[in-house]
Amino acid sequence: MDGFDEGLNGTYDVADQLSRYLLARAENRLSAAVSDRETIDSRAAVEAHREAVCEWLRAAVGGLPDPVSEPPVKRTGRIQRDGYAIELLTIKSHSNVHVSANCYVPESEGPHPGVLFLCGHLEDPKTEPDNQRACIELVLNGFVVLVVDPICQGERDQYRDPETGEAIVEGGGGTFAHAYAGQQCYYAGTNLARYMVHDNRCALTTLAGRPDVDESRLAAVGASGGGTQAIYLGLLDDRVDAIAPCCAISTHREWLQTGRRTHAEQALAGAVDAGIDFPDLLAGLAPRPICVGAATSDRYFPIEGVHETVEQVRRLYGHFDATDRVDLVTADASHTSIYGLGEGVFEWLCDTLGDGAFRPHEDLPTLDAATLQCTPSGSVREASPDERTITDLIRADVAARFPDVTSSTVSNGGTDPQRLRQKLLEAFDLDRRGCDLHPRIVGQATVDGLDIEHVWFKTERHPDIVVAGVLVSDPDTPTGAPAMVCYEQGTEELSERRDEVASLARGRGAAFVFDPRGVGAVRNRRIPVPNWVEDDDGIYETEFKLAHDALLLGNSLLGMRVFDVLRGVDFLRTETDADAVSFVGSGIGAYHALYAAAVATDVDGVAVGDAIPSFRELATGRDVPYHPQLTVVDVLDGIDLPHVLGALDERGVPVDGIDTG
Repeated sequence: MDGFDEGLNGTYDVADQLSRYLLARAENRLSAAVSDRETIDSRAAVEAHREAVCEWLRAAVGGLPDPVSEPPVKRTGRIQRDGYAIELLTIKSHSNVHVSANCYVPESEGPHPGVLFLCGHLEDPKTEPDNQRACIELVLNGFVVLVVDPICQGERDQYRDPETGEAIVEGGGGTFAHAYAGQQCYYAGTNLARYMVHDNRCALTTLAGRPDVDESRLAAVGASGGGTQAIYLGLLDDRVDAIAPCCAISTHREWLQTGRRTHAEQALAGAVDAGIDFPDLLAGLAPRPICVGAATSDRYFPIEGVHETVEQVRRLYGHFDATDRVDLVTADASHTSIYGLGEGVFEWLCDTLGDGAFRPHEDLPTLDAATLQCTPSGSVREASPDERTITDLIRADVAARFPDVTSSTVSNGGTDPQRLRQKLLEAFDLDRRGCDLHPRIVGQATVDGLDIEHVWFKTERHPDIVVAGVLVSDPDTPTGAPAMVCYEQGTEELSERRDEVASLARGRGAAFVFDPRGVGAVRNRRIPVPNWVEDDDGIYETEFKLAHDALLLGNSLLGMRVFDVLRGVDFLRTETDADAVSFVGSGIGAYHALYAAAVATDVDGVAVGDAIPSFRELATGRDVPYHPQLTVVDVLDGIDLPHVLGALDERGVPVDGIDTG
């Protein structure tokens, strides 16, 4: 009793089908978005579009915490340099949350234009040599420059064992820690950008409130993830007068085609489905001056998408007679820093907000990271005994947004099964049209008196999705409630679970070990990780890429796979002529089984091999497991596992082997 040979026993090449499916779904919506954008034909229409984009972004990040009118700032040091000084600061953005920052200050009194310098993914972003050089170039040209460490980076490390000091999640210049925190945000219906934007607004308030800064001349600039932050801040805070996102712009079409992973703060749930692309975000800044910095060989933000975006944005700016406010600076380089782009961005800042023409400087000596530390040990956590982590902030947000729900409280109070079912149909898009199954039997055998069939069929068409399974039947046992079996690795687990499957078949008449899209015999080929990744903490693999592409479409791999399981139930009912079915699940497959059981009718029971955490536990725990397969948004709002268990209990469906606390 084994699973499939390669290519579904040599009958169908499924290695790229999930990648192709997601790209095709995205392409359909992206083409429609381009057409919608072309209908914007007046200043009033651009203004309406701008308001819609800003409103959408605010909702997509989960709203923003209340602004802090005067964030407490502590200066921990000052370094005098030739022609400028560097102030070492910590800015309190929440109660017991500190943002480490360096402020580059010209010698002259001012008031000077201010630049909030936002950093991408680097281990020590504010002290990285090229970022230092950019800040020095700007301060020597008369700007006050405030550069901050994003959460999980630099002095704001988050995930360390309190006893050993060893990192729990690290690497990728904060990429993997952001992914970990971002996953917890998704469950709560928010985005990590919510916390980044709030920190940056506090930093902007600090910058604007300085007596040596002209608050009417403020810019937000950044490269890579810092460029993304600059765009968000510009859209959500109208104090920003000019924005320079560098190596952070393309189009979703070009972006998705690279096969690259996105970052948690860049993956805004439903962006593609809502028709929100890079041109929409930039046009939302109209008519403020923007400068797009781009590298011709950027592997993350393809140059073709840069030119398409700038062209579309300039057309929309034209309705304000402000086409000349959209600048493009390019450099023959790969993904790089603002300093690596050359002088173009500096020239633009001086022309737009400065007191004179840009003056380049040859010698820009940098300092070592330890010298620029704002805290004694280079860690805000260690500097402040009561410092809160991003997990603490998310936990507090979850407590405020949702009641404390457990399986027992929901069961005792009851969960309306029909209401839950309707919520799941909407949240997981389960009510969408499928297709006729047309099952193909591609292998048959009889082993120990059991009939074994290898079968595949399509659950969707245009674009197609092929799923597979192994149906094990006992001709001597009347079929009662055949088992729909959802293992984490699908049919790949058959050889080690043959006794368990045989027992299920003999006890229930039939057991169908199922592979939803991307699992088991229909697993997507491995999508290579970037060559800078040495150890991704089990976070950044193929499932991460596919899950975040699905998230951009406003869906989830979890929802798509539950859809497939329900189609598998249709097949199983037809093949066995059974009314009732039962579900068996383990690992990630247990989530598929439970959610499918909550939607399906005539369910005899659910058996789950091991206890699995609720999404609330995953959202609020520290050092909880990270499962890219469970990347799903807003799952705490009435559709968490306790709600499912409560609804199944109301229906009289027994569930064995699970405790979600």
